[in-house]
Amino acid sequence: MEPKPKRNYVEQWNLNVQRQITPSLTATIGYVGSHGVHMLLRGDDANMVLPTQTSTGWLWPFNPTGKDMRVNPNFGAIRFLTFGTNASYEGLQMNVQKRMSHGFQFGGSYTYSKAMDNDSATIAGDAFSNSITSWFWFAPQISRAVSDFNITHSAAINGIWDVPGPKSLHGPAGVLTNGWELGSIVKLNSGVPTTPLISGDPMGVQNNGSDTFGIPNVVAGCDPANHNFKSNPGGVFLGYINYSCYTVPQATPAIASQCVPFSKVPGSCSNLLGNAARNSIVGPGLFNLDFSVFKNFPMRKISESSSLQFRAEFFNVLNRANFAPPNAFFGQHQAQIIKADGSSAGAGGLETLVTQPRDIQFALKLIW
Repeated sequence: MEPKPKRNYVEQWNLNVQRQITPSLTATIGYVGSHGVHMLLRGDDANMVLPTQTSTGWLWPFNPTGKDMRVNPNFGAIRFLTFGTNASYEGLQMNVQKRMSHGFQFGGSYTYSKAMDNDSATIAGDAFSNSITSWFWFAPQISRAVSDFNITHSAAINGIWDVPGPKSLHGPAGVLTNGWELGSIVKLNSGVPTTPLISGDPMGVQNNGSDTFGIPNVVAGCDPANHNFKSNPGGVFLGYINYSCYTVPQATPAIASQCVPFSKVPGSCSNLLGNAARNSIVGPGLFNLDFSVFKNFPMRKISESSSLQFRAEFFNVLNRANFAPPNAFFGQHQAQIIKADGSSAGAGGLETLVTQPRDIQFALKLIW
């Protein structure tokens, strides 16, 4: 634990403007923000080998003898808490609400936002499935990026339609044709991010109480995501991460004598931190459509407002597969796109769904 942490605090602000357009229709637009100061950095092992900052980047020491060069070799893993980071959130929020009138109810919202931090940890370093357990406490700027939970675009639309029926009909025909309602909810958002990694401990960080990893270099101007990951003209399934956009860190004349090359990549520098940033790949977006059909049977003998409602609800009615991004740990290794020897891991695929397959449920509801 940091012995004398500075006081942590969060500033929050918002500005909203609401306009009533009609007696039943209102629109709201707002700006929401927050700024966290002296925020938590949480990791599974602070007892690691420390690097030096060179003109090429962060370089871990060349260690041919295999000496234990951690901060304190007399200890094993040391979990740590420090308060030397900050966080921010800014969001533009828009909302439209139409209350039930003329048999129709509608609501829609959209948020364009960005959350930034050095680490999204709470009580554990890997608070989210796309998290990395231990970033570098000695230089939090290395991991400054969008948050693990960042979603840039998010929209939701819902509506209920009280289907008009011939009110003049009575008896069985009236019961059959009146009292129908249709409802739907559409959810759309961009994906959450993930980090491309090299497997193993190529840099020699020796953070053995944590998930070990290295960071590759990114090829400038290359799109890291295969947006046609489900199929291509040849019908071949593609991984989501375009691993041709990444290479192992390369030795430069300034640091060549201090580099340990990957066994399969001459001229490389395995103990150099690559420049592919944390959370630099945005995962697949989400689209989900729910649909419902209600049939109301009036029960006037109980009261004027009583009814028995039959409900048929279809969740993810299109049965769309919405994927989580390729993750590095938690039983997956799809974000580990390069092996410890520098060769391609052939990873980058998608393995986990974030929504359930189509689900249908029927119910009866008594309203009085």
